[in-house]
Amino acid sequence: MMIRVVICQLPVGQEGLTLRQKLEVIKRGPDLVCLPEYFLLPRDSTNYSRHALAYDRNVQYLARLSKDLNTTLIGGSIVMKTNSHMYNTSFVFRKGYRVGSYRKVFPTVGEMEKGITPGDTFASWKTDGVRVGILICADVLHPECFEEMEKQRVDIIFVPTTSPYRPDDTAESKKKRDERIFVRGAEISKSYIVKTCATGTIFGKKLQGRSLIAAPWGLLWNVFPESESDSVIHSFDLNTDDLAELRRREMIQRLVAKL
Repeated sequence: MMIRVVICQLPVGQEGLTLRQKLEVIKRGPDLVCLPEYFLLPRDSTNYSRHALAYDRNVQYLARLSKDLNTTLIGGSIVMKTNSHMYNTSFVFRKGYRVGSYRKVFPTVGEMEKGITPGDTFASWKTDGVRVGILICADVLHPECFEEMEKQRVDIIFVPTTSPYRPDDTAESKKKRDERIFVRGAEISKSYIVKTCATGTIFGKKLQGRSLIAAPWGLLWNVFPESESDSVIHSFDLNTDDLAELRRREMIQRLVAKL
């Protein structure tokens, strides 16, 4: 089965997709669309509390956007507050209807210092004929996250991300890091990984948009270094039959090894 995913690498604080961006996404005929981590966080924010107050409005916007785009939307992430806790939460909507949500299990130290509480449950959902899972940004630094996705038989893992700008980062070091984290994560989970990065700044710190798509057999696509500060809307077709064949071969190999 061919599944078309659309990555929307866009600035934090843009306050939603522009009409031109919506039309660009629609033109590509996506099955699944992913926004970046903290996409709707106000540009002048100094903490997460103000963003948490806009929770209801943000959820309603994401539901409406999925309907406008006529697709399944992985809504980046927004801040969700329950009682005295704030969570970095990603929502999935399909054509206006909520499919599910995931709270980031491994927030960064900086996030926790600003009040973000770790989630405690991994989740996945069947939509558009495939099983979709979400990990958020720093979750990918923990191999057990990919192991859990493999247990849930996820086909595509979406990773909304805010990636800090590193002035001394070289193209070679980026490639090695992507292979070590994302290609290896795809190998562990036996799934495709779709990383969607934010650009601009967050709390005054510059970001680099290093969006990419990885498979267990290697990187399939990534933003060119010269476009890491740009808004990028990119579509890519993923073949889930290739994953099924990979899993079938590995199962046969395990059975043979037991003989």
